Amino acid sequence: MSSTPHLALPLLAAAQAQKHVTHNEALASLDALVQLAVRERDRSVAPASPAEGDRFLVGAGATGAFADQEGHVALFDLGSWRFFAPNPGWLAYVEAEDLFVVFDGSEWKPSGAVPDEINNLERLGIGTAADGVNRLSVKLNAALFTALGTDEGGTGHLRFVLNKSTETGVLSQLYQRAYSGRAETGLIGNDDFGIRVSADGSQWRDALLVDHRTGVASFPCGLANVPGSNLLINAAFLVNQRKFPGGALSAGLYGFDRWKGGPGGCTLGLAADGTITLSGALEQVIEAGPAAAQIGAASFAGATLTLSVEDPSEPLPIFIGSKAATIPAGAGRRSVSVTLDGVETGNITVRLQPSGTCSFRRVKLEVGAYATPWAGTVLEVEEFRCRRYYQRLAVSGGTAGILGALGQRVGANNIDLPCTLPVPMRADPVLVTSGFSWSNGTPAGNQVGFYNNSGASWSSLSGALTVTAVTPASPTCIVLRFQASATFTGVTGAIGNLYLGNQAFIALQAEL
Repeated sequence: MSSTPHLALPLLAAAQAQKHVTHNEALASLDALVQLAVRERDRSVAPASPAEGDRFLVGAGATGAFADQEGHVALFDLGSWRFFAPNPGWLAYVEAEDLFVVFDGSEWKPSGAVPDEINNLERLGIGTAADGVNRLSVKLNAALFTALGTDEGGTGHLRFVLNKSTETGVLSQLYQRAYSGRAETGLIGNDDFGIRVSADGSQWRDALLVDHRTGVASFPCGLANVPGSNLLINAAFLVNQRKFPGGALSAGLYGFDRWKGGPGGCTLGLAADGTITLSGALEQVIEAGPAAAQIGAASFAGATLTLSVEDPSEPLPIFIGSKAATIPAGAGRRSVSVTLDGVETGNITVRLQPSGTCSFRRVKLEVGAYATPWAGTVLEVEEFRCRRYYQRLAVSGGTAGILGALGQRVGANNIDLPCTLPVPMRADPVLVTSGFSWSNGTPAGNQVGFYNNSGASWSSLSGALTVTAVTPASPTCIVLRFQASATFTGVTGAIGNLYLGNQAFIALQAEL
């Protein structure tokens, strides 16, 4: 063996001449490699004027005197460069950086001081232990992230980037107390940005959702003192054009506006304080077009809807479209939510159907998974909404009322009254009357009569009376025709007014 196995120091051979040369070379190598400290690392070009004994770590792409010596220790000795190939574990101090580097068999890496890079760590714990789930664990009281300024080679901006691999995955920041979740922000199970909260770490409530496609924000639990829109019409049962007195209501028949008896009918009462008492089935059909416009969608397909009432005395089974659920009994606003199927693109029926007798107040149907506070609708506005489906053309009181349209005697046996509807109806309506009879004078009860203004007299009827529309009624207008099987008295072309007794009515219906 002519050299040592680690530092490759030359060994003296037996009977060697010039032994001092070999010995001095070994000492020079020891001087160069023991307590190794280099001027710089990653030098690719030899310095122009090196000092005797200067050492460098040769970098990649070296040229000139350093060519083909990448990774080697370069020593300037006796006016020329000598090179030493490092072995794994060699340690060197880099004077220019105040840094220790260690050779790992292929490259020199920082060791002992702050490294330039730390890559592919399996786990990192700071102040605590990391584990298989929390592969980065930190226990401290404060942390600071600050932007790298332009004067330091940065942009002056700071962006904290979180990334997930699938849309259905979770990308969030979870806020806990005693390791139990209380709030969470991020992309939670989809690509919409959300903020949700929890009282116990298991049941969560969505406070804010921002649609990633439109940027539209929604507040599923509502805003303080900001109630959501009620999709039901006449939810407080205050509009009563049919003058329903309460009591039995057969299946399919309407009582309070927009509410009708469900399968098997019901018994329905309304107290002065707004409390509703119900046994049997009561329902309302929600028209898809106008109602869906309130939620900015073409229909209710796939929508989550919440039905709520106040102070239900008993559990209240309900139906929303094809979905069944039960509102629990209790004080305050009680609710239940359902999500409709994607095929439910048309009108939907909301049905209340207690198993016995149940009292409650203020029914509300709204979009979202949570009930928001009640807000009543101005009565005049609510009545206009009801009149889109049903409206009386004249309502009499204790004395005879008058139809707000002039009529004309057309021929011997016809009186026509053109009426422009104050509220356009949902569709071409059907004429509905109280089945009144004709009065040859001032009408009373369930009677009507025509006062001839031209002749200042009441028109008398000979024969039977029928009431029809001259042409099919439109959503905005109807021409009523009162026809005698024989004749009306008076002059053809005479103008007058139709009067109704206090029990008579004429109405138009366009219910769903």
